[in-house]
Amino acid sequence: MTDEKILVVCAANVCRSPLAELALRRGLGADSPLSVSSAGVRVNDGDPICSAVASLHDDAQWQAQAQAHRATPVTIEQIEQASIVLTASRDIRGELVRLAPRSRDWMFTIKEAAHLGEGFASSAPDRVAEYVAHLDRARSRAVPLTPSGGVGTRLRQLFGGRTTVDPTSIADRHGSRGHLETIAEVEASVATILAQLGGHRRHSS
Repeated sequence: MTDEKILVVCAANVCRSPLAELALRRGLGADSPLSVSSAGVRVNDGDPICSAVASLHDDAQWQAQAQAHRATPVTIEQIEQASIVLTASRDIRGELVRLAPRSRDWMFTIKEAAHLGEGFASSAPDRVAEYVAHLDRARSRAVPLTPSGGVGTRLRQLFGGRTTVDPTSIADRHGSRGHLETIAEVEASVATILAQLGGHRRHSS
């Protein structure tokens, strides 16, 4: 039995990170030895999950977890005890690095992990540790994004982002017209991560 832990962090812990948490749990399955949790860096402690995320699926397990969720502020202990930390955006990753610098090597944005994890496959009990090593090697080989042209443009194309948008981040559009786009981005990236970790994505019920 492994005690590997996946921690997902966004700003308020009501939309992006709890969606990723619930989607990862759903995809990994109830019998998975991996634990998944979420937290936020600017939290109104105890806030419920957003209604759009709660209504994505109507099965009992999703509904129970969505209704039970309450926004929680991230702690240094959570970060240091996690096997991997997935953040909604690069600026949030930066905040966590400043909070817990010793853990920076296992911090990635959700979209970054999905991209850098290409080609990873393992069924080992400690596959998250192997996954982090794979991501870290891929990150060390990557050329940093540039404002325009060259490799930076290519990476933006791979991530599907526009030149003015950070391609490694999922924007916080909670309450705006782009909210559904944010949800779709989280779901797509999590589905890719699940495939890399040997999970699966269940169809909507």
